[in-house]
Amino acid sequence: MDLTRILILDTSPIRRGAQVFGEELAAYLNSKRYRVKRIYLFRPTESQIVSMGAENSILPFFENSHLEKFPSFQPGLLLRLKNEIKDFEPQIILCNGSKTLKYGAWIRFFGFNGKGKVTGRFIDDAVFWNNGGIKKWAYSNWINRLDGMVAVSQSSLDSMIRHYKFQKPSRVIHRVFDPGKFENAPKRNDARTQLGIGENDEVLLFLGNLTAQKRPDRFLEIVKQLIETRPNLKALLVGDGELGASVKSQISNLKPVLSGVEVSQILFFGYQQDVSPFLAAADILVLPSDTEGLPGVVLEAAHFGVPTIASEVGGIRECLIDGETGMLVPDRTVFQFCEKISFLLDHPKDRKAMGERAKSYTSQHFRMDQVVDQYLDFFQSISPSK
Repeated sequence: MDLTRILILDTSPIRRGAQVFGEELAAYLNSKRYRVKRIYLFRPTESQIVSMGAENSILPFFENSHLEKFPSFQPGLLLRLKNEIKDFEPQIILCNGSKTLKYGAWIRFFGFNGKGKVTGRFIDDAVFWNNGGIKKWAYSNWINRLDGMVAVSQSSLDSMIRHYKFQKPSRVIHRVFDPGKFENAPKRNDARTQLGIGENDEVLLFLGNLTAQKRPDRFLEIVKQLIETRPNLKALLVGDGELGASVKSQISNLKPVLSGVEVSQILFFGYQQDVSPFLAAADILVLPSDTEGLPGVVLEAAHFGVPTIASEVGGIRECLIDGETGMLVPDRTVFQFCEKISFLLDHPKDRKAMGERAKSYTSQHFRMDQVVDQYLDFFQSISPSK
């Protein structure tokens, strides 16, 4: 197949991991003279969105519509997709997780894909998000209508195949990021000055969506334990989401618990378009999540020579070598997080060496050119030449 046109379906253009990867993947493919169009099914509910070009579009539908209740869909949205596909004539339709998998299945069911193949991208753990009932039944039917599936980690792929009994072509293609976006990142000392952080401060970073599965509450509990005995500790929270108000309240409630220590040791920055100053300023990235596919933030931190201490969930072990490029916490307890964080803070030479190994490892094994070649090879494999 002479592959030239690829359509990427996404939920909404908010700046989250899956959407940012879709944007970066499309940009790289466009630079290689592939024609790539991104269509977002729903209007954004947040002001921070990915970049949009003339070819890309946001459909005028809402994700909270009652028609989005399982296992239904919005007929108007599906018809709009039919027309978009007819006009663009993609050879590949890539559904970038979540509800795009549902619409990809209905596109396939009604034959709206024309001659194009419909494939999906699975980005997390199937059981965590969908442990049973009608939702599992619906997604099992939808996913098995697609022509193939890509998963961001072996862990994600295994859970998807096992949970939904998927038997069509599938492949692990890891998440990566475009390091070019950090070309103008500040140096460590400049970043700390910019953020009002001292040279000798011990800086922990939480960077991500403030959602239940990301466990910002656990991060604050970790900080609460450490801050009493580490007067130079600074905890940075960067991100926003459904738990934003709760996190702010939790920070305020910590003040009387801290025995007179100023709560300014915990700094909340909300959503940031440019996260490079925070990564550059950090000593350790803390990732206390309950579930992950393959977290891009671990790769981004490694790019800055910052090691990660993370819950051992999902595909994290596929991008972090325990004891070499970071540390894993199998039981996810606050105590174990504190023990491992304290060790790295107390041994700065070990921490720096670990960060350097993380940078070397990710630069070798998580490159956009490699991932694009893997996607193109997979697309060709499900659309062989006649």
